[in-house]
Amino acid sequence: MKNAMPILLLLLLLAAPHARAQDSLYAQVEVREVYVCDSTTRAGVIPDFKSSACIRAEGQFISPYKRHIWVVATLIAPRVMAESQQPLGFFLSAKASSTLWLNGSKLGSNGLPARTRDHEVPGKMDTAFALPPNALKAGKNDVIIEMSGHHSIIPLLAPVHLIAVARYQSPTDNILRGYLPSLLPLGVLLLGAMYFGVSALRMGGGQRFLVPLTAFFAAGQLVSEVSRGLFAYEYPFHDIRLMLILGFATGTGACLFLHVLARFVRKRRFTIALFACLAYLGLVLPAEGFDTKTSLALLLPSMLAALISGYGLARRRRGAVPYTLVLFFFTGLIYLAPTRFLDIYFYYCVAALLVFLFAQELRSLFKERRMRAAEKARADQLELALSESQERENPSNVQLSSAGKVEILPTADIAYARGAGDYVELVLKDRTTRLHSATLSELESRLPGKFLRVHRSYLVNTAYIVALERDASGAGSLDLTIGETVPVSRRIMPSVRKALT
Repeated sequence: MKNAMPILLLLLLLAAPHARAQDSLYAQVEVREVYVCDSTTRAGVIPDFKSSACIRAEGQFISPYKRHIWVVATLIAPRVMAESQQPLGFFLSAKASSTLWLNGSKLGSNGLPARTRDHEVPGKMDTAFALPPNALKAGKNDVIIEMSGHHSIIPLLAPVHLIAVARYQSPTDNILRGYLPSLLPLGVLLLGAMYFGVSALRMGGGQRFLVPLTAFFAAGQLVSEVSRGLFAYEYPFHDIRLMLILGFATGTGACLFLHVLARFVRKRRFTIALFACLAYLGLVLPAEGFDTKTSLALLLPSMLAALISGYGLARRRRGAVPYTLVLFFFTGLIYLAPTRFLDIYFYYCVAALLVFLFAQELRSLFKERRMRAAEKARADQLELALSESQERENPSNVQLSSAGKVEILPTADIAYARGAGDYVELVLKDRTTRLHSATLSELESRLPGKFLRVHRSYLVNTAYIVALERDASGAGSLDLTIGETVPVSRRIMPSVRKALT
């Protein structure tokens, strides 16, 4: 089962969603037929695109960052699209405010582009302009876009994600459909974070928080990613979203690395962690593009974690074999397809990795619980033995009161006590009885440790127990040397069995 995790990862990869095939009602701007002009006119006035202010550019690298620009491009529409009776939309996903013209007709504005920040109204990151009937021609179509991005926080390599015509639909709905399959791994991550977080609190915290924190950060990254499909946000928020994704990815990688470090390295942990931190600062932060940064923020710590588990394997550390296999497999997936990994496979792979870590934590948790239970049982047995020894050396007595009469009775003579409301009936070794005016709980606090509470209404002197019998319901009974039987409740049965073992 331990070595089956790579297979589980592969199966989850195969189940991951893939990009939906484009149909005949889809046309994208030709990226090699794009010209970008820095504005030389006031906002809303189309410039002369033959001026020296215009340069040829690749469509995905159009940058309106802190600029007011005009974009002229060509869109090739197939005849089936131009003649389609279905509603079409012009989709624009860009970190900018924009106004759009198609074949000389203005389609609308997304926010309000302007030459200065004060005059600009931020537009949506993803928008769709409805195309009027016959607005699209078969073949070449002229596209003009006025754009400005004065409210951008950080520059991106590719701030324009999409310029295309397709069936009209809400951009956020379309994006959300692509994210819906991620709800399954999100549930795994959240449930794992909560369960193991609570377990870490109960078990004293410390390094046990690293696995639930890994799940928490991965879930945070997923929620940040999915937010683009949950609501149509203005383009400045896109920078915040990207920084959240990078931050959560950094947290995921760091907690994974620290968990493996704590598990397989016993000396110089601080030195290794410091080296990893310097490597992050030197490799991840200077990288160009947030996709690259995010990939490296996961690749670097997972690769280091794989090397550390490999070291644990060489040192014959317990559990190093499955850790090494899973971490090298996980690292290889990120390395071979970093961008595709983030877009399609990431959350399924992380969920599978976390399932593996959860399984390892459960094993450790159950082992520690068994050890603690064994220690408690030994402590209880020692306490009982000490109590019996003290009782032999210095026999204890209990003062009984009933109907105004006080009697001193050796506790060694009491076989068991039975509660009867505000009174307790004591059964002695000669099977005679005494009535005591107190509750069973009050009497229990005054009796030595060799008396065991076996039922809500019964206390038994362990010196008189012959045998413990358990029935099918989980309850049971105790046979005593005086020839009587005392019931044992189902709830208390496990602790009685431990005490008598």
